[in-house]
Amino acid sequence: MILLTGATGHLGRGTLEYLQIKNIADIAVMARDASLKWNDIDVRIGDYNNFTSLLHAFKGVDTLLLISTNATEHRLQQHANALRAAADNRVKHIVYTSMLKASASSTFEPAVDHYHTEELLKQTGIPYTIFRNAYYGDIIPMLIGDALQSGTWYYPADNAKVNFVARKDIAEALANVLVNPTMHENRTYEIASPNSYTFSEIAGLISSIAGKSIVYTPISLETMRQGMQQSGIPPALINLIISGADAILKGEADITDDTLEMLLHRKPLDLKDYLAELLGGAALH
Repeated sequence: MILLTGATGHLGRGTLEYLQIKNIADIAVMARDASLKWNDIDVRIGDYNNFTSLLHAFKGVDTLLLISTNATEHRLQQHANALRAAADNRVKHIVYTSMLKASASSTFEPAVDHYHTEELLKQTGIPYTIFRNAYYGDIIPMLIGDALQSGTWYYPADNAKVNFVARKDIAEALANVLVNPTMHENRTYEIASPNSYTFSEIAGLISSIAGKSIVYTPISLETMRQGMQQSGIPPALINLIISGADAILKGEADITDDTLEMLLHRKPLDLKDYLAELLGGAALH
C-alpha cells in the first residue's frame, strides 16, 4: 500500500491524480479532518503533532510519501513523529519532500529543518528517496504582488538567479517513484527545471505575456522587512520570507540539474513554458 500525507495540498493532490492515471488502486491518504470523503480512497486520520494518530494511520503501509509540513514552528518535531511512526510500523520505503541543496547552514529557515529531517530519516534504516525541490514556479503570482497593475516589481534579489520548477512536474515525478521505489533506493535528488533566471529576466517574460512593461526594481532586505511589518505580518512569517529572499541573494536557489528529466522520462517544463498559465487572467487586466 502507498500512503500519501499532505494529500489535501496541491502537491499531494497532484501526486494522487498521477497515481490514479497509472491505475494504482492500493492507495491511502492521510488527513486531519475526519469528515473528509475522497471517492473510494481510504482516508486515514492523522496529525503530525499527534504521534499516536500517525501510528494508526501508517498501519499496513509499504511506501510512504512524507510531504513536509508547512508549519513555521515545530516542523522538525512533526517530521520526527512521522518517521518514528513509520519505523514502528515497519514501512518499507519513505519518499520525503525536502528542499533544494538543504544543509545545516542553509540560509532559508525551512531548509535547515529539512536537512535535519533527512538525517533522521537515514537513521531509521528505512530505504528512502529524497526529493530536494527547487522553489515552485507556482509562487510567482504571489511574489510579484501588484506588479501587473503598477508596472514595477520590487524584490530583494539583485541579479541573482533562481530556479523555479513546475509543481505538477514534481507531482508526476513523485508518482513515478512511488510505483517503483526500489529503483530509487537511498537516493537524494536535486529537483530543478532546465534553466535559472534573474528576476529581471522573469519580469521580461511577464512583460511579453501581459503585453505591457513590467520592470524589476531591487530593494534591500530591510526595506522588505519594514514593508511587511507595516502590513502587520506576524514576525515568524516575516523572518521566514526574509530568509527565503536572502537565500536567493546568496545564490542558494541557483541550480540546474537533469534529474527531474530522468524521473519524468521527458524534458521538464521551463518557466517560460508555463508562466502564462500561472498568471492566468491576472496578466490581462
